[in-house]
Parts: sequence; structure tokens; C-alpha cells
Amino acid sequence: MNRDNTIYIIGRIREKANKFLLKELEEIGIKDVAPSHGDILANLFKCKKATMTEIANLIHRDRSTVTTLVNKLIKLGYVLSERDINDSRSSIISLTKKGEELETAFKEISQKLYEVEYKGFTEEEKMVLKNLLNKINNNF
Repeated sequence: MNRDNTIYIIGRIREKANKFLLKELEEIGIKDVAPSHGDILANLFKCKKATMTEIANLIHRDRSTVTTLVNKLIKLGYVLSERDINDSRSSIISLTKKGEELETAFKEISQKLYEVEYKGFTEEEKMVLKNLLNKINNNF
């Protein structure tokens, strides 16, 4: 049996990063947004509007998961859903004013996360790590 614990370490890093994000959000008074909402909000900060399918493709999650996450963000008042006038089967998701107000804080928290993540790394080490992790990801 192989004793390599790489996947375990990757999982632990994700857990620690999520705890870091929750702590940072709580420090600025945001207690209702989870790290799983972050990808959706970050993409809406960029593109302003997207369908559920587009969001699912952008964040590499299945549509049912995205629907659940978006519905929670709607309930919390960060996004709204409107029927697509070009396709009645589809909904367009966009940020509310409350959602737009998160953008600056999210950028600051993301910057802090990257600073912690790469503390003590050279630029070359960062590039090597990213390439190796992408290679592992593509292997699956």
C-alpha cells in the first residue's frame, strides 16, 4: 500500500483555507456567507450577470449544487434571479446592491489568503507548485 498522503494534505489545506476565510468574513461582520458561495460571487463581480448554467461552468460545479448555493444567496439578499427574456427556461443571476458591496472586502480577503498561502515562496516555487497541482488535477 502506498503511504503517500498528498491528497490528505491538499484536503487539510482546503479546510484551513476555509477556516481562514470564515474568520476573515466574520471579522468584517459577514456571518452568513460560506466559502462555497465565494466562487459564485467572485464570478458575478466580474461578469455582472450569468445564467445558472454559465455559473456552473465557470466554477466547475454541477447545476443542482449551483442552484442550491444561488438560492441561499437570493434568500440572504446578495443576488437576484430574473427570467431570461430570450429563454423562459433559464434564469439570469445578478448581484443586488448588498451583493455588490461585498466586492471590496472579498478582494482584500483574497489578497490576505494569497499572502498566507505563498508566505516564504519564491516566484519560481509558486509557478512550480501551480503547475504540479494542475497536473494532479488534470490526472483526475
